Amino acid sequence: MVARGRPSTFDPHHRKTTMNQGAIFQPRRLGHVNLVVADLQRSIDFYRDVCGLNLEFTESGLRAAFMGTGHTPHDVGMMERTSEARQGRDGHTQIAKGTARAINLNHIAWEMDTEAELVRAYERARAAGIAVPRTLDHQIAHSVYLKDPDGNTNEFYADTIKDWRAVLHGDVELITSTWKPGSEAPATDRRWSAEPDRRPVPGAVMQPLRLSHVVLTTTSLAPMEAFYTEVAGLEMVARSERGILLRASGHPTAYQLAIIQGDVAGMHHYSFDVAGATDLDAAAGRLRSLGCLTGAPAARSLTAVDPDGFLVEFAQAGEADLARLEDALSAA
Repeated sequence: MVARGRPSTFDPHHRKTTMNQGAIFQPRRLGHVNLVVADLQRSIDFYRDVCGLNLEFTESGLRAAFMGTGHTPHDVGMMERTSEARQGRDGHTQIAKGTARAINLNHIAWEMDTEAELVRAYERARAAGIAVPRTLDHQIAHSVYLKDPDGNTNEFYADTIKDWRAVLHGDVELITSTWKPGSEAPATDRRWSAEPDRRPVPGAVMQPLRLSHVVLTTTSLAPMEAFYTEVAGLEMVARSERGILLRASGHPTAYQLAIIQGDVAGMHHYSFDVAGATDLDAAAGRLRSLGCLTGAPAARSLTAVDPDGFLVEFAQAGEADLARLEDALSAA
């Protein structure tokens, strides 16, 4: 986990009169995580053969790959680290020079219900004086990017095409360009799939169902809580003096984001749901033989470490247990 500096992008006291009128963004679910990795092919091999994610498409012009369970174009995106700038489809700077030199969390993504809701949220953010560093067109989705108080980038996106595999497959040309929200009438219909075409990876150690949650640590919990409830629009599931559990409003999972007080700020791990019938003992044995099992498997979960040190948990669905999570992180 890499410590981050604290930018002045959000003051938790700035919007007290507006906060009670509703959050700015109201996503429907956690969409994906995006990572900066050292060796792209090595990471592709790990996430396919060990984690059971299908390689949906690559973007060789960015040295990037996108892998998933089939719910969206990717549950995990990854880009090979570089000290140089990388350009998008219309020549804009997609990756600024130096910003991808370190192995790190690149961003967390949240899926909005419709493009129209995304545009309205963007307009609310601008009206509230919240910095919006980037708005992008990914051909199959439009995206708005914000930074939380710890400097973690959050993408809020809306799908713009239902059959994304018709556009994104194999190695694709640069797909990302600048987007101006509201320049054209936004779509009001839902373009995410209620019945995704899941494509498991035969023979992989794990067979995940979907991305479940992300766990962040922070040195200052209060401003992070304010951002994720009042700007990102997540609902509180549980809280203590040391941490909070959050999820998209009304989502059936126990939680989708945990934020725990710690010594450094950054991503601790992220997690996938697995079926209740999964033989975790057998999976742990295979992970151990590959040298990528970390820690002792719990009753309903186990954790793998990827080639760059990112922790990937696989867990059977359970209740939101904040105390257990806090204890596990304290012992790590």
